[in-house]
Amino acid sequence: MVKINIAYPPFGSNQLIEVDDEKKWRVFLDKRLSEEVPADSLGDEFKGYVFRITGGYDKEGFSMMQGVMSNHRTRLLLDGRTGQYTPKRNGCRKRKSVRGCIVGSDMSCLNVTIVKRGPTDLPKLTDKESDRPSIRGPKRANNIRKAWGLTKKDDVRQYVVKRVVPGKDGKKDKIKSPKIQRLITPVVKARRRRILKEKRVQKEKSRKEAADYATLLKTLRTQKRNALLSKKREALSSKTAKKSATTETKTEATATVSPADKKKADRKAAKELKALKGKKGGKKGVQKPKTLQAKKEATKKADTAVVTVSTEAAKKVTTKPTTTAKPTTTAKPTTTAKPTGTAKPTATAKPTTTAKPTTTAKTTGTAKPVKKAATKATDTKTTKK
Repeated sequence: MVKINIAYPPFGSNQLIEVDDEKKWRVFLDKRLSEEVPADSLGDEFKGYVFRITGGYDKEGFSMMQGVMSNHRTRLLLDGRTGQYTPKRNGCRKRKSVRGCIVGSDMSCLNVTIVKRGPTDLPKLTDKESDRPSIRGPKRANNIRKAWGLTKKDDVRQYVVKRVVPGKDGKKDKIKSPKIQRLITPVVKARRRRILKEKRVQKEKSRKEAADYATLLKTLRTQKRNALLSKKREALSSKTAKKSATTETKTEATATVSPADKKKADRKAAKELKALKGKKGGKKGVQKPKTLQAKKEATKKADTAVVTVSTEAAKKVTTKPTTTAKPTTTAKPTTTAKPTGTAKPTATAKPTTTAKPTTTAKTTGTAKPVKKAATKATDTKTTKK
């Protein structure tokens, strides 16, 4: 026994019939999906009708699959692109049992549609009573316009598919119509304008708040920077005040020293320097002054005193031969002082004639030879006395 589900799409009707005799439905054997088959063998009422096979199931409930060229079941690895399997994740595949597209004797149900009508009408399939208009029409506004060829200015609400619901217990009949989707009405326009206005106001508010925040940040930064700069200026002013105070104290201390005290200090320094230089018998180059500063001051003062003394001595000891440009040759006649009474003064007269260092001291400016000449001049004075 095989069940045949017959459908007639123009009227939207279908009917299920059962065929017990194998000879009647033998016509469908070894036929593939989407093939057209004459239905005259099913009975006299089906004379002139042509069916098209759209699908079917075997006795175990496995559906036929287009493209599988077999009249039995097979196991195929399906990835969801050919139907009969919906993967839960991308890339998933599954092996499933599928019935081939060729009709066999193991079929339990066949789905067919009427392609060509015969001379007689089939009850509940092609008769006038089975021709019922579609209750549900298009709901979207644009689809309604397409179905009826309307423009945007036409009112779509007049062209919706409506149905009459009979009233019960003597009440009036009701007319029902579906709700039109994406229908633009004055209320919708007002709502859109309100939403846009709210967005605009919110944007302006956010801009204003951002500007206020930026100005606040700027003021805070300027205040912080000014405070830091004032702190630095105060520190610098305090430092300069301290420096000026120290310099003033130093100048006051130097101003309070009298010239007599300065002279005394100079004399002490000169004496110390002479004592250091006149020492003999100690280790050479070893000098232990109290402080380096005192030593430097003493050396400067001693040099100035020696220069003054040497200049005075040079003025007293100058002789005629010293004025000549060649003092070395004219130095010999000075040794003819022997006929004088005593020999000792003549011997001591030699250092008097050796006034060369005095002339060289004027040209070169060296301090040491001047000092020697000054000491020798003082020695001659003492011996003459």
